[in-house]
Amino acid sequence: MNFAAPHFADPRWLLLAVLCPLTLIALQLYAMRARQQQLAKIASPDFLVNLTQSHSPARRVLKDILLVLGFAGMGVALARPQWGELELAGEELGEDIVFAVDCSRSMLAADVSPNRLERAKLAVSDYTRRHARGRIGLVAFAGQAFLQCPLTFDHGAFEDSLRALDDKTIPVQGTDIGRALDESYRAMEKMDRRKVIVLLTDGEDLEKSGAGMAAKLAREGVVVFTIGVGTVAGAEIRALNDQGQVDIVRDRKGETVRSRLDEPALLAIARATKGNYFPLGPVGEGLAKVRLAVDSTGVAGSNQPARKLGVERFHYPLAIALALLVGESLVGTRRFSRARRHLAGVFLFGLVAINADATANTTTNSVSQPEPAPVNARDFFNAGTRKLNSGDLRDAEPLLQTALAQQDERIRPDALYNLGLVRFKQGAEELKKSPDANRTKARSRNALSQGEQALTRVNDALEGNDLLQMLTAYQRGRGAKKELKAASEQLQRAMEIHGVTLRKWQRALGDFQGAAELNPADTNAQHNARTTERAIAKLVDSLREMQQLGQAMGEMTKELGAKLKQLRGMIPDPLAPPGGAGEDEEDEERDQPNGPKEGQREERGREGEEKSISPEEAGMLLEGFKLGGDRRLPMGQGEQGKPKDRKGRDW
Repeated sequence: MNFAAPHFADPRWLLLAVLCPLTLIALQLYAMRARQQQLAKIASPDFLVNLTQSHSPARRVLKDILLVLGFAGMGVALARPQWGELELAGEELGEDIVFAVDCSRSMLAADVSPNRLERAKLAVSDYTRRHARGRIGLVAFAGQAFLQCPLTFDHGAFEDSLRALDDKTIPVQGTDIGRALDESYRAMEKMDRRKVIVLLTDGEDLEKSGAGMAAKLAREGVVVFTIGVGTVAGAEIRALNDQGQVDIVRDRKGETVRSRLDEPALLAIARATKGNYFPLGPVGEGLAKVRLAVDSTGVAGSNQPARKLGVERFHYPLAIALALLVGESLVGTRRFSRARRHLAGVFLFGLVAINADATANTTTNSVSQPEPAPVNARDFFNAGTRKLNSGDLRDAEPLLQTALAQQDERIRPDALYNLGLVRFKQGAEELKKSPDANRTKARSRNALSQGEQALTRVNDALEGNDLLQMLTAYQRGRGAKKELKAASEQLQRAMEIHGVTLRKWQRALGDFQGAAELNPADTNAQHNARTTERAIAKLVDSLREMQQLGQAMGEMTKELGAKLKQLRGMIPDPLAPPGGAGEDEEDEERDQPNGPKEGQREERGREGEEKSISPEEAGMLLEGFKLGGDRRLPMGQGEQGKPKDRKGRDW
């Protein structure tokens, strides 16, 4: 056994190991005096000698000593003695890189395929998959700059933010490289680690602020790598006009605007910060050179130092304390005969052997299970975070909820943030179980279309007197009705799962908003709250559309069934389709609600389980969330005030 670095993990409990035995000794002395006084009142001294002849004062003292030592051992165990060391290897963390992508209209020029903006997005996406080692962030800029994705290890979330970029992301047109560099710098943590910004633009800095801002960033230790997107020859800019048609962008004089790559400006920005300039190239090879440049310039990530943890040894004093307390309860205060003393010795020897075996088992279990059970709020938070990282969302949620219930303000924002991630991922996992929403809605619309056509044929057959037309309309109507039922069942399953996902995401939104309120500097929580709001808005729109389709199919099924029943009555029995009447009655029974029949009692619902959701309940649920399908989130509104006058140049 390694006895290196002996110490107590929680030495405050040692006070209990001292005060508790002292208090117990005082109580024992008081009880002894009280017994002597009471005995003196009821008998003379000579009679007391005969009366207490079978009592053993030595055994009474032994019991008191065992009790005092047992409580002292419990106090020592609570102080968590540790000796020996477990060394945890350090981990290397990659560098933090913020990509600043130009979203102005000049990036719509097609001198690289398919255009500059799409080529830049494809190159950044390829870089994150191949070369990203640490946290990455995204800033979109044009006339203004907006932090699209804070620094994060979640490369999937970064990819989603990158795909959402287009020329409409920033409402203020133009190109302000200085503001983009400033926004990228503010997105980074103000630490001693070197900072890297990768600027992807065509270099047309309409505000001429890029070089000045680069000089300021150089004094802060920021390295900027500039990537030129486009060609020196340039190309015309084609964008949607007010009529929604693709047209060539012209200036105020009516002349065609031709955007060209400004390599000298980008080279000056890179040199000012001791970075490098690379042209993006037709297949994005410029970003691959950034990886090599980052490694060669020593812009490396930080190393997490190795940690040494003490080995818990609290089970030793705890086992001793339990053995002492059990022994105290077995020791009597009367004198033993010689035979009884022999039996007691054998029994005590067996008890010591059992306690030693229990101590060995406890030691073995503690070695085989190095991870202790959570005790305080931080333990529950760490355990829940490990479950989240391993993908065990079911166990992660109660652990994080328990951490929040401890009311520890130090870990409460992080616990809320991680709980939001758990619930959002739970909703996403539930959504994967649902039938494809687009296919389900397409099938529902197709079933409605078939129902309308079948209803038209049935009405024509009812108005006419052609038996062949009646039979044909009846058969097609039954087929359309079966398809309506099948589509309704599929739509119902999709709505139930979408409802479960909606409730999960609503709770996740509350968690992210709570984390952002407790820690206003947590941009990750703010970004996740906005992302969750957008996801909820899309889900609500889909649910509302499915609700409308479900109501329409219910009405269509009911109307078509009534018409088919009427048409069936007009067809003579010898010529009726096989099983027609019986199947119609069965369909009508299946159309009835699933409520309790007459003479039956409705069973009591089981709380805590997910229940089916009807179209009407879905409507009430959607109204409760108060999220319209056309809700838009503010983009690019990072700064207040009227933007600068760009003298008509807004491409």
